[in-house]
Order: sequence, then structure tokens, then C-alpha cells
Amino acid sequence: MAYWIYENWAIDKAMVHIGECPFCRNGRGIHPGREEGRNGRWHGPIEDLEQARAQARILKKNARDCEFCLARI
Repeated sequence: MAYWIYENWAIDKAMVHIGECPFCRNGRGIHPGREEGRNGRWHGPIEDLEQARAQARILKKNARDCEFCLARI
């Protein structure tokens, strides 16, 4: 299973997702055609959940798991 981090500069947070999450879509996100880098960027894929969480905390102090996809595992 692959994990992705969305680093959001606009609201100063990072969120860890499972690649198949409908909000992540393996790093493509939910806004097709949107300019990359305007509000943030995707990091990944990362193969280990704890490694993804650690990387998210390095990116932003306000890091958390996606409540949609990671609450289900």
C-alpha cells in the first residue's frame, strides 16, 4: 500500500492519505487541471505509514492523518 502527503501552504498543514483515497487519487488530488504548487503539493508515494507520518511532521507541525481514508484501516 502506498501513502501520500499533501502539504498545504495556504492553511499550513500536512495530511497523510492512502493512495487510493478519493481525495488523494495517488497524488493527483481532487482538482483536475489545477495549477500545481498554487496552494500546496503532493509528496509520495511512501511505502510505510509511519515513515509517511514522520515525513509529514517534518513538513508541517500541524500534520495529521486523513479522517476519511486512514480512519478506516
